[in-house]
Amino acid sequence: MQRGEFAQATEDFKKVLQLDPGLLEAQVNLGLAYQGLLEYGEATRYLVKALRERPNLLGPNVIVGMDYLKLGSPEKGIPFLQAALKLDPSNRDAREALASSELAQKKFGSAAEQFRRTADLNLDKSEAWFKLGHEYLDLAARLAYRGAHLYPDSAWGHRFLGDLLFERSRWQDAVDEYQKALAAEPQQPGLYAAIGQAWLRAQKFEQAEAEFQSELHLDPNSEAAWLGMAYLQLARNRPASAFEDLEKVQQISPEFLAAQREFPWKSVEDAIADWRQQLSKAGRGDQSEQDPCKTHRYSRCISSLESRKHLTDSEWLLLGKARLTLRQYGPAADALTHVSVAAPETPEASYWLERTWQALGAETYAQLEQSFPDSWRTHQLRAESYALRGSFQHAVQEFQAALALRPDEPELHEAFGELYLENNDFGAAQRELEQALALEPSRAHTLYLLGRLYVEKKDNEKAVPYLERVLRIQPDLAEANSLLGTAYLRLGQFADAISKLEKAAPSDHSGNVHYQLFVAYRKLGQADRARKELLLSQDLRKSHLERDQAMIMGSPQPETEPQ
Repeated sequence: MQRGEFAQATEDFKKVLQLDPGLLEAQVNLGLAYQGLLEYGEATRYLVKALRERPNLLGPNVIVGMDYLKLGSPEKGIPFLQAALKLDPSNRDAREALASSELAQKKFGSAAEQFRRTADLNLDKSEAWFKLGHEYLDLAARLAYRGAHLYPDSAWGHRFLGDLLFERSRWQDAVDEYQKALAAEPQQPGLYAAIGQAWLRAQKFEQAEAEFQSELHLDPNSEAAWLGMAYLQLARNRPASAFEDLEKVQQISPEFLAAQREFPWKSVEDAIADWRQQLSKAGRGDQSEQDPCKTHRYSRCISSLESRKHLTDSEWLLLGKARLTLRQYGPAADALTHVSVAAPETPEASYWLERTWQALGAETYAQLEQSFPDSWRTHQLRAESYALRGSFQHAVQEFQAALALRPDEPELHEAFGELYLENNDFGAAQRELEQALALEPSRAHTLYLLGRLYVEKKDNEKAVPYLERVLRIQPDLAEANSLLGTAYLRLGQFADAISKLEKAAPSDHSGNVHYQLFVAYRKLGQADRARKELLLSQDLRKSHLERDQAMIMGSPQPETEPQ
């Protein structure tokens, strides 16, 4: 049905309701007609009214839940989505929308559970694992950025950011953040080892060894430091020395060593001989009365904690960390979500939960690659991994391989276009994004990327229609509101710019949006409001005002931070 037909349908059903205001079918159909017009507020108004009379309507419950999410009110939509899932537990649309709604409210554990259940419903396992891996990593990234902003001056805040940089192979930047964490909390376990790992990846072996030794000075029983030393010795082609370091790990915790499945055991197999068989006896060590949670006996620690009727937050944290050490990622995440991670006083629990989701994402992707090595999703996964680490040509090759298998997949063209856009190849980006849009004209992220492309090219007039279309489809999309506000500001449409920028302001972590609001209010002669926005921008990022101003006035866009 075309837009004009939906408009006519709304008029027809309004007339029916004038004659019979209580006719439920007309209320539902009027709501669906407004849905077709992307007028979500009116759609929910009539569909909710119908659901009060007949709450067991599956379709309207799903639509209302999804519409409230698009309108930026996920808390209103959750009861309708839950009602839909009671009617049909296998409804993937409802479950995905519920996961997104929980995520929007920062209920990370509940969102993860819904993502898992959605994957279980998908019979196409390559598709299910690809999406689930993405969702786990998205959860991890959101929690990491949230932690970095909630605890900016704490050791945990810097550690969150350091890990993000490490995942992107930005070794020096990661080291800088870990060192800031050490300055804030010099005795925090694991920080020297993290710096050592970054230096090891950067092939700076002397620096790596010094950091691992510093960790061992703090804790001679640090498995992570001894394992790091073993990797370092292998990098130096010293397998016998690596074996000696592995023996140290074995003495501390056979369980920990047995869990290191990715370690290149063949590199030390001549030195191992029969010793490696001892790993099968993991967990049979010290049976003394010492607390197993303090003596690296992780299985006994887990059993001890799980035998208790009630656990404190600190005990749930200990249980989660023990599970994580043994790479029992699902149970680890379940334990860590029992801790009040949303409270500012629990950054450590939030940190380890983020690490667990990162590991779950990697594990899910490994399962995908092992089971479906030649699928288009696996090629897409490899492309994204190369792109994350800045290996542009390898990413291009993998996207091309994926498209050879799935040439009419809009998501692939969109992702390929985004890769080109990130690398400032506007012509290739435009080609791929327009192909994605031809295959799926209402694809919101593609529309957003085309709008962003034209903003970055300083062609703001062309950007506006794309961004306006995005916001008709998904009104609460903060990045689209922000970018459309930028385009309006450059075009001198200051009142329109303020309307969009205000919607984006709650998601402004860098100060860019508030700076643009300062400019817009100043142009309109509202000096007090302008001053307020400038102060907010300065508080968020005092040192970047010149860069913000350059972006608004049309110079190359700065690197954006995930929101």
